[in-house]
Amino acid sequence: MRAILTGVVATIEAVAVALASLLVVAGLAFLVWWLAFDLGAEPGAVFAGAGAAWLLAHFVPLTIELSAETMQLFGFAPDALSFPLSLAPLGITLVTVGFAVRAGWRFGARGGAGAAGVLGGAAGFGAVTGTVSSFAPLAQPGWIGAAIIGALVYGVSSGLAFLIRAGRDEHQWWIALLSTIEVGLAKLGVRRPAVFPHRAGQTLRLAAMLVAGYVGLSGLVLAVGLLTQFAVIVGASEALQLDLWGTILMFVLQLALLPVLLLWTGAWLSGAGFAVGAGSSASPFGQLLGPMPGLPVLSAIPDGWGSAAVLAPVLLALVGVAVGVSLGRAARGHSRGWLALQVTLAAALAGLTIALLNWASSGSLGPGRLETVGPEVWPGAGLAAAWLGLGCFLGALAARADIARRVAHAPVDVLQRVGAGGLGAGGLGAAEIAAADDAAASEPDPHDPQADDQPEEHLAPVDPLWPREADRERAPEAAGAARSVRLDSEAESDEQITEPFGAETFVSAHDGNQRDADYRDSDASDGETDVLADLDATPEAELFDQHSVDDARAAAGRSVPEVPESRASAYGTPEDLDPEALIEAYSWDNVDADEAPAVEQKRAGWRWPGRKG
Repeated sequence: MRAILTGVVATIEAVAVALASLLVVAGLAFLVWWLAFDLGAEPGAVFAGAGAAWLLAHFVPLTIELSAETMQLFGFAPDALSFPLSLAPLGITLVTVGFAVRAGWRFGARGGAGAAGVLGGAAGFGAVTGTVSSFAPLAQPGWIGAAIIGALVYGVSSGLAFLIRAGRDEHQWWIALLSTIEVGLAKLGVRRPAVFPHRAGQTLRLAAMLVAGYVGLSGLVLAVGLLTQFAVIVGASEALQLDLWGTILMFVLQLALLPVLLLWTGAWLSGAGFAVGAGSSASPFGQLLGPMPGLPVLSAIPDGWGSAAVLAPVLLALVGVAVGVSLGRAARGHSRGWLALQVTLAAALAGLTIALLNWASSGSLGPGRLETVGPEVWPGAGLAAAWLGLGCFLGALAARADIARRVAHAPVDVLQRVGAGGLGAGGLGAAEIAAADDAAASEPDPHDPQADDQPEEHLAPVDPLWPREADRERAPEAAGAARSVRLDSEAESDEQITEPFGAETFVSAHDGNQRDADYRDSDASDGETDVLADLDATPEAELFDQHSVDDARAAAGRSVPEVPESRASAYGTPEDLDPEALIEAYSWDNVDADEAPAVEQKRAGWRWPGRKG
């Protein structure tokens, strides 16, 4: 029942989204009809054209037919003309995709029942698309084909968001699917199949980062091009001699085509370039263009960079390097073979995504030679994926080399890298342990009997479980990771110690004094107080005078443990070392049993807020 209700709600929402975007396009068409043409056309033809433009934005191809009279009015030969129009204004498409992604993400929070929302949304949007196409005779595939295309546009966008949310929230069906895949990989003889979900997720994130870097760089280059060629664009717009409403309409049209220009810029950076008509090309290596459509923004197409044209693909490679550095830091324990495989898979996924974007930004923009507009799908995507993948692999190798250099020059950081899995499954080697111990040996030990001869700054309060404050700060990062530590020494056996790399293992493996891991359970051998008593000692007792401490100790009925003189200078006098007694003595709710009824009787009854009883 919940799934059915979710599907119905999603259908209503998708219908509302479709009608809202359709009304925006129809409203713009009405303004043009009213202000520019003074209502000099049939209303049915105007709104049919608005519906056709809305369908074109959702990848429904159109067939434009111009009569002989219309061609004569435009100054051409009096012959009828018919041509396809399939270049989608992606600015309108992004509005629908944004609402679909938002709906799919929200349905993903409902678990498996959210899948009904994805299907319901696709059905609702497809129904509106098919209905509009039946009133727009320009639509080429008919109402059934238009309904299928519209349902795919909305459903794929919503479904991807739903799957991402399901993977993040770990739905039960998602976990079951991953378990089935792991079992299948195990039957095929794949080693460590349980690592598959993590590695697959990392590869998908890497591919998404590559695509995001590709689009971001394209947007930056497009913005720079528009700013530098702004005067040329304004001159081309003035040459059209449009009135005010014609200028506004041209601006809105170019704004709707702005995402198309962004994707063309990405194809230009890859070196494959794009075409504005059959036989034309524009790339960093040169420009060959013929008659252009009447869009002023197309006058900003650069001529090419000449001998510096190779810098355009290098920019894509630098984006890959930036992404690869993050991969190298996150996958320090991976071998070079696995790293190369992961980068290859991510680059292939990014290439498929870029191919889809190239397809969405290509099509037909007019009759004749303008029936071929946009980048070539596979060459552009292949070159972009190659440049991004190459840069990503180089960046990952550079990050790994930098980490290895820092480990060699700073052995004390080995503990942090083991906690993060930086040195792989093998854990610490003998050389790293020895280097870490040598670095730690140079630090003063506060538990050394000779500590009284050291400067006063070395006598700061130290937790006895941790011999050094620097190691104490690094311990939480290393705790919880399962590691195997082999102690290679000529005087000790070559016994393998395998246990959780927690606090006890940290002390036993890296303490220069080789303390026992069960130190806190043993009695003090030198007459000092035990560990728990030492932990009770805090400098906060210095805030009170000696009489208050004596009263607190008497109220608590307990004695204060003695503290070695070497540590008393940092804490205060030995009598000031019972914070629990102080808390109990000075607590606001520490009232005697005889006074409790009086307090309750005084506070009984209801009073206005803020009024004193």
